[in-house]
Amino acid sequence: MCLHQKLACACKRNKAYLFHRDNILPERVVINLYCPECGSRVDRDESTMLEDVGWLIEYDIEIARLYLNLKGIDKPVTPEFIFDEGYCSWYGMSPKDLEENAQVHQELKALQKKDRLLYFNELKRIRLAQFAELKKEGWRKAQNI
Repeated sequence: MCLHQKLACACKRNKAYLFHRDNILPERVVINLYCPECGSRVDRDESTMLEDVGWLIEYDIEIARLYLNLKGIDKPVTPEFIFDEGYCSWYGMSPKDLEENAQVHQELKALQKKDRLLYFNELKRIRLAQFAELKKEGWRKAQNI
């Protein structure tokens, strides 16, 4: 089972969806989340923070190391490792991807009832275009598509 959480950033103006692969790391592994607005006023610490298109995730590296070691994962624990291996990263390709995906499904709901093949083809076309845009914008997870 996997955990996901919706967190408000430090200034409370924005929210992001985070995904915890295999429920290995607890929610408290995220110390702070900063959107591009509030993150611009934060002293960055590369040993605990990962930056992705202006968003910052600050991890408790000691907690992450403890929980990963309990699962037999003995690799160096860095913010990049935690994020890139999916132990705690965006739910989707970006902080808002889950909401954007739900919106696309809602917009295509009528089409789904009329023509399932056309629905799936349209959904695929829209999502591939979104992924291409996210990749162009530099989102970390989208770079691997």
